Amino acid sequence: MSVFEELGLRRIVNAAGKLTVLGASVISDETAAAMVEAGQHFVDLAELMRAADRLIAQATGAEAGFITSCAAAGIAISTAACLTRGDLARTESLPFLSSPPDEILIQRGHSIHFGGSILQMMALTGAKVVEIGATNRTLPHQLRQAITPHTAAVMFVVSHHAHPGGAISLAETIRIAHEQNIPVIIDAAAETDLRKYIAAGADLVIYSGHKGLNAPTSGIICGRRDLIDACAQQNSGIGRAMKIGKEGIIGCLAALQQFVRGSAVSTDAERAAAMQQSLAGIAGLTALPEVDATRPEIVRLRLMIDPLLAGITARELVAKLEAYTPSIRTRNHSVEFGVIEIDFRPLGVGEEQIIAAAVRQLLTASASKEQ
Repeated sequence: MSVFEELGLRRIVNAAGKLTVLGASVISDETAAAMVEAGQHFVDLAELMRAADRLIAQATGAEAGFITSCAAAGIAISTAACLTRGDLARTESLPFLSSPPDEILIQRGHSIHFGGSILQMMALTGAKVVEIGATNRTLPHQLRQAITPHTAAVMFVVSHHAHPGGAISLAETIRIAHEQNIPVIIDAAAETDLRKYIAAGADLVIYSGHKGLNAPTSGIICGRRDLIDACAQQNSGIGRAMKIGKEGIIGCLAALQQFVRGSAVSTDAERAAAMQQSLAGIAGLTALPEVDATRPEIVRLRLMIDPLLAGITARELVAKLEAYTPSIRTRNHSVEFGVIEIDFRPLGVGEEQIIAAAVRQLLTASASKEQ
């Protein structure tokens, strides 16, 4: 029996994406071996963190790097670093701030919920989070006027969760903030370009290790040397509750090194086309490949359900797929519009065939009942 079977847990076929609620990623044999070795030996954690600092800097083009338990922790720790700037007394006093800087600015359209609220992650530090603009429009002068002696940093979010229209661009955000010597933090949790945002002038950039890098649960922060040092200092403060163990650090670094040296060409488009063909001819179903708007290397298959012809709504199909054996999880951001998506990145070999067979079986059965 597998460890999951021993616990009474179902097998999951994950077509939803690299989601935290489904365990994010599966790690490679190389990463697993590195973690096992790390777990069977002692190490000076300060030395290990310095090695991580060097490797992250090399991979990202930043001055320095830091590893924490996840990207959400990275948001809190980056915020704390900008509040304290290496002042140990302030680090030890968080979340109780008695003097400025004590505010973090964020565009209202970037006030996202990713499974947790980004506002809450920042507020854990004691910072006052100031939202600027409206959900669908923020103008440069609003950011400029919001900066005061209380401002510790500006948070900028790169995510499909963020409102896509009307936001101040990254370049303009950095220009305005740097005019007044205010650092810019970028939450780029699910992004895979490790150099883009540092090259653009960001002061701190946060990535999820367990999403784009296929690492164990972890978070990477890269950026300015002084601010990364201030991040590391948080392990003597609020970051103590967010620390990562030697196995996670080694696993994250192993995955990072594999990611940097890897040059595999995505096969998502081919898999989407093959699955589209296998689903042809099902009443009430239209399947079309779709390229991700922000990451063109990702191609998903959109399944559009016509409930009148299929005899079932998209939401009902999702529920039936989840109850299927094995349990099939899909990407359901547009389910209320009759659309579910298949993300091929987390799928193992042959698992798209399992999904196609289940979809055909369930839709055929539903259509038959309607006749």
